[in-house]
Amino acid sequence: MELDILMVIAEIAVALAGFAAVVANFSENWTKAKSEQLANLLTQSGIALFASMVPLIMSQIRVDEEAGNDTVWMVSSACYVFFATSYLVVSLLLSRGRGTGARAVDRVFLLTFFVAIGAQIYNLYIGAQGWIYLLALLLSLAYAFVSFTLLIRPLVNNGN
Repeated sequence: MELDILMVIAEIAVALAGFAAVVANFSENWTKAKSEQLANLLTQSGIALFASMVPLIMSQIRVDEEAGNDTVWMVSSACYVFFATSYLVVSLLLSRGRGTGARAVDRVFLLTFFVAIGAQIYNLYIGAQGWIYLLALLLSLAYAFVSFTLLIRPLVNNGN
């Protein structure tokens, strides 16, 4: 069942990223703030997509059923922590290099990453369970969905 949920999360992540690209293409008044919001949305969608694919691929390992599930969630949580932390470090270093500093980075964007990374570290600590991993992915997906609705709100308001 967890693998079905992962496939749905991956499909939603791809759909949000695709629809965001369509919104960006048809938006008349595109600002730097909207560009940053779109970049954050695509990052969260990409993380959700990548994090969905890792356990799907790891589930193909043919070992004992119970040990195999533990291995899948352990490796998946460790990968999530590694890649999300690496992204945050590189992102913060690049933003400081441009002189914009950490203030230019969306605080909610950072908070979702920190909460998801914290959940994955907790998941590793307690023995890696699928439901905690899925909740962290849903957090990324929720942020992407909220960002998407904020991107299309001006288009909807202009249409009235």
